[in-house]
Amino acid sequence: MGDHLEIMRRVGKVLIVVGLIDICFMVYCLANGKGYSSSLNIFALVAGIFLWRGSMRAARLVTRYSAFGLAGGLGLCLLLVPFMRPAGLWLAEFRLSPLVTLASIAMMVVMLGLLLWTYREMRSPAVVAGLVAASEDSAVPVRYFVIGALIPLFIAVIFHFTLHGDIGAKAIELAKAKYGDSYQYSPTSFSEAGSHASVTLDAYNSHEIKSVTVGW
Repeated sequence: MGDHLEIMRRVGKVLIVVGLIDICFMVYCLANGKGYSSSLNIFALVAGIFLWRGSMRAARLVTRYSAFGLAGGLGLCLLLVPFMRPAGLWLAEFRLSPLVTLASIAMMVVMLGLLLWTYREMRSPAVVAGLVAASEDSAVPVRYFVIGALIPLFIAVIFHFTLHGDIGAKAIELAKAKYGDSYQYSPTSFSEAGSHASVTLDAYNSHEIKSVTVGW
């Protein structure tokens, strides 16, 4: 009967370590004015503590979160990333900053691996039996898989019909007129205020990558 507690403590320890590392990295980035984005840190730390203490409610929530994150992460890699950045920009980034690019890819792989491992551990027969005994929902979290997959799909569709449509084409045309044909351009964001619109693009070639903005 205690097998599920052993599994939960193992997962909890890993999440605590990951959460602490992520919090330290967040502090480092903020202290040095670097960009930072993560959905782990505090959640991983708190969830890890409750798992380590044997909370079955935490086990249910971690199962759902890992399902959501796994589906969302795979959707991000398979759907959103190809729509957001053309292959030429990825190649330019790799040529100019190979270590940073490889580190980003490695981070994504590690994150997906952690989510997959966590989900499999939380869906082990012992933990599922523990959920049933505690009157917690023990069903496969299909809804969270679906929601996690739909979010990047929705963003990809919106991105396609805005920045890859007439707005993106107009922004690229204006960027070429302003910054020249020595760059290739990839729209990254769009904003509108009243009658004024602006688009931010990545301008890139074999020598540099920079962010430019055009408006009309």
